[in-house]
Amino acid sequence: MIMKMRESLSAALVLFFLMLSALLPPRDSSAQPRPQGGDGELVALSKVADSLGYVWRWERSFGRLICTRHPGELRFYQDKCFYYVNGTVGKLPEAPRRIGPTLYLPRSLAADAFSQTSSDGVKGEGDSSAVVNLRGEQPNENIHSVIAEKKSNGTLVSIRLADSLPFDVTYFYPNLTLNFFGGKIDTARIKQAQRIGLINSISSIQFKGSAQVTALLNHEIEEPMVEYMQDTRTVMVALRPQKSKPQPSKAAPSPKKTAAQSGKTPIQAATPLSAGPTVIVIDPGHGGKDPGAISSSGILEKDVVLSIALKLREALLKKNGRLVIYMTREIDIFIPLSARTKFANDKKAHLFISIHANSIAGNAKKRQSTSGYKIYFLSQAKNEEDKLAAMRENAVIELEEQPQNYSNLQNLLIEMAGNEFLRESQDLCILFDQEFGNSLGKKMSRLNRGVGQANFWVLNGAFMPSILVETGFLSHKKEEKLLEDKTFQKEMAQAMSSAVIAFCEKYGSGI
Repeated sequence: MIMKMRESLSAALVLFFLMLSALLPPRDSSAQPRPQGGDGELVALSKVADSLGYVWRWERSFGRLICTRHPGELRFYQDKCFYYVNGTVGKLPEAPRRIGPTLYLPRSLAADAFSQTSSDGVKGEGDSSAVVNLRGEQPNENIHSVIAEKKSNGTLVSIRLADSLPFDVTYFYPNLTLNFFGGKIDTARIKQAQRIGLINSISSIQFKGSAQVTALLNHEIEEPMVEYMQDTRTVMVALRPQKSKPQPSKAAPSPKKTAAQSGKTPIQAATPLSAGPTVIVIDPGHGGKDPGAISSSGILEKDVVLSIALKLREALLKKNGRLVIYMTREIDIFIPLSARTKFANDKKAHLFISIHANSIAGNAKKRQSTSGYKIYFLSQAKNEEDKLAAMRENAVIELEEQPQNYSNLQNLLIEMAGNEFLRESQDLCILFDQEFGNSLGKKMSRLNRGVGQANFWVLNGAFMPSILVETGFLSHKKEEKLLEDKTFQKEMAQAMSSAVIAFCEKYGSGI
């Protein structure tokens, strides 16, 4: 009771100092009057940290502001509706917004967040320069940066905007041009003379009512893939070199031509299933600080899928001793998404199987009307249900200390390097669905068609046939009990192992 009173007092003191800052005259006599507007008053989190005696640092690559004052620490994330306070996740009704190099929150939300790091009140003076209004003080430029990155199979251009702008893209070799209507750009800053991948240089022009960004290319490209990422306000443009047309040849090619001579990458020249032992990587989803889905009775997804994965390994080894099985985790530890597929690539795996359990929010009626298993392969989702499933599994990125820049087009660039396995991955999904139907159909039904496709980040970059298995819904009372049951877990693992063996027999010479 006393602790709650102290915390309430702390929050009130923080709010008092923040409100007091609005009444203080600006320290800089040249400062502009505080703007007012319909979007409401915002406070710069770095300025609040300064006024309250915190040490802060802005980590641009992560979009993260870290504020520390012994013994407390706060972490805010650009465009994310959560923050960390002393290692515990807190929720925000709205995400911090970035204006220039600073994150902003409404005054009351900032007060609540900073009051939680300690219970002994706060000290320091307010600073009216921390206050801004979205409509009143925007930077002159609304095109912040243009970055080109060389990828293994193309070049990615990322254009960061202050806000969404209408734009169009025109390609006439060697020029790739983006016109931003209403765009404002610093032409002296937005330029690049260094050759990066398919791009020789980047330049920009400011017109009266628009801004133009032009990339000078050194190779003809296929139709550019363009997507606007609303959450980060970034235009992503993926460039792939145009494939040269095959030249007629009088002589037949030598059958002994190597992979390098034929233009294939080491991934494309991977060892077939019939040559040597078959390597399989099993990936129990989530783990450690990431519990995954949690049932109403407290069953954790990370525990269920680890148990099923261990039983799958046992079942496969019993069926064939020539299989080599690796697990991304055998205990309760946290592993970033990209590290899981990297592990599979490093092991030169022939198959990658990621195991998960599903969940859905909503009222009791909705939760009980949604059930069933479903198996996914990596491709663009065709319906909202599959998109939501991928979003739920991809949300683990919020817990990563060094999150990768997972964007749809970057994922697509990675996917293109391994798209030769699309058909095999789809076939493996079908085999899993068939085995589940034959073995588990009386206990658990399939969700819709049983096979789906979506952009699961954990499958991105896996250079082998790969699938993600949603074993059932922990939000469904009957399936929650099934997934917790060790006997059912063993039955599901047996069905999975039968599907894997059938796949290897189809694509190999029998194992």
